[in-house]
Amino acid sequence: MVNPNISSTNLTPSEKTGIWKPLAVVILFFLLAAAFNIILIVGKGALPPQGENIINKAVTLFVALGVLFFIRWLIVDAPLSFLKRFTVVPLLKTLISLILYFIAAIYLLHRLAGIDLTPLLTTSAVLTGIIALSLQETLKNLFTGIWINAERIVAKEDWVNIAGNKGRVMDVTWRTTRLLTFSNDYMYIPNKLLSEGQVENYTYPSPRHIINIDMGASYKDPPNKVKEVLLQVASENPYVIKDPSPEVYLITFGDFSIQYRLRAWINDYGAILKAKSSLQYNVWYAFKRNEIEIPFPIRTVYQHQMATKEAVSEDVEGCLKRIDFLKPLKDAEIRKVADTAIMQIYGENETIFKQGDKGDTCYFIKQGAVDIFIKDEKVLDSYVATLEEGMFFGEMSLLTGEERKATAVAKRDVVLVVIDSRGFRDVFRNNPDLMEKLSELVAVRSLELEEVRKRAMTESELIERQKDKSKAILDKIRRFFISRG
Repeated sequence: MVNPNISSTNLTPSEKTGIWKPLAVVILFFLLAAAFNIILIVGKGALPPQGENIINKAVTLFVALGVLFFIRWLIVDAPLSFLKRFTVVPLLKTLISLILYFIAAIYLLHRLAGIDLTPLLTTSAVLTGIIALSLQETLKNLFTGIWINAERIVAKEDWVNIAGNKGRVMDVTWRTTRLLTFSNDYMYIPNKLLSEGQVENYTYPSPRHIINIDMGASYKDPPNKVKEVLLQVASENPYVIKDPSPEVYLITFGDFSIQYRLRAWINDYGAILKAKSSLQYNVWYAFKRNEIEIPFPIRTVYQHQMATKEAVSEDVEGCLKRIDFLKPLKDAEIRKVADTAIMQIYGENETIFKQGDKGDTCYFIKQGAVDIFIKDEKVLDSYVATLEEGMFFGEMSLLTGEERKATAVAKRDVVLVVIDSRGFRDVFRNNPDLMEKLSELVAVRSLELEEVRKRAMTESELIERQKDKSKAILDKIRRFFISRG
């Protein structure tokens, strides 16, 4: 049976070199045998009979060991190295090696010590019974090891649960199965436990695994809205696979919340803790942005609700006044834009928007940092820049409704002021000339971003393109707001 986690059976250069290493031991034994044989030939007649006998036995020993290790290399090391991806190979190598060592031991005892064990092994039923009883547990582990490998119960690199011990299988020998647990502890589990108890394999026959994330939402939040947000969170999470698709279930109506369950699929059980943690981080931020309450069983008092809203509104106005392309707006106009603006929080590595998304909002970074990426001709995300606190992005979509020209991802936890295009309708209606001023400022900003992207443009080309860009943006702003009434 082949381990499904390993797709190739080709040997690496180091593995190919390792095939020939055992031959060095074989050559060493034959050289030692030859050296003792030379001593015997040169010293023949000069050595006492006892010395010649010892040298003869040394030659026999080294020749026998050389032949043993050569046969082991010929029928075990060399051929089975090419089959090492098969789970039964380690056990097969051990069994064949033990048989060869046993035969060599009987031969050497007979040649060197004059002890012949053959009649004893073939005629003594009592001895056989004693050996069988004394090795009962060992034999049980041995045959269980054969069963494990033959049936493909577990194999190297599998994630398993054996007798309540979860971990990754590092090796399956003739006696034990060795696990590396989540706590980085190395466990040796007797093979008999695999036959006597329940074994859960999280890798074979399929590495796909379901994770469940349970959470509560307020009764005031529509279930379909909660479901939509949870599915979006799962679809954007890097640990979650797309097929099968995630699912959301309404579990129960509790005392203070509606309980939901998000079921998502991953294809690496080893990442289950990271996947669960990542999803729960993302759910919190997504619920916060979509104003979905996560209730808890305590009494909440909202005595300062109005004061808090006013403080937030003033805070938003202060942020808007720091944006370059909004500087032509008067305080009253800033206030109208601020009335439709909101604050949103994104967690580290969360996507704020993707290149090609439609949008009509702009973002001001109140806290944190945002990375900007642009897809190249090969549709690969290329890093462009990191925007820090006090910077803004997305103004083209805000004023023209254009698709996003880049992808924005939170580099770390970030608080954003989200400016909506609705706030500009009355402003432009009362001050039409403001469109032209904003188009000039946005044109400069747009060309600066293109400068970062293309890295090549002369000053004269920049001025000429700025005029064209300003006119084009002005036309888009007019069409966008006229179409919206």
